[in-house]
Amino acid sequence: MLPINRIREYQAEVKAQLKDEQDKPLFNYINMIIDKPNLSKLLKEREEEENTYLIAVLPEFRLKGSEDNTKWVNILSFFILNKTDYSEHDQDSFLNIFVETQVKAKAFVDKLLFDKANHTGAMCDFLNLLDENSIAVNPVWMMDGCNGWVVEINLDTL
Repeated sequence: MLPINRIREYQAEVKAQLKDEQDKPLFNYINMIIDKPNLSKLLKEREEEENTYLIAVLPEFRLKGSEDNTKWVNILSFFILNKTDYSEHDQDSFLNIFVETQVKAKAFVDKLLFDKANHTGAMCDFLNLLDENSIAVNPVWMMDGCNGWVVEINLDTL
């Protein structure tokens, strides 16, 4: 089972390392939530000035294998979101929110893959069991005033 604090350490590492062209952090706010009501409460407390958020969801765990050959499947989700004032956006500028956050979602996935390949980062010992085929990046819209993407991954641990 992947320790929750390892995920939190990895979020802090991502926040510190991923920068834009002006050397500003891609993510200004990180946190971990338990469920949808917890996410709703957290998002309502955020401000646009804190964009972009990287919010991990408490993982789900499933056991696979049999008897003396078992592994944990860790199911992880990371929301990459921007708070949005809808009154300021037409359709084109609204879609640009997804363009901006998609770049950040891709940078996050690229870091996961880089850390797996190079055995670097706070979760390097866990990322070597990342199932690349499990990676999914899906749009999230109008979630408590936020828009962006959710990155979902599976990785195995002993």
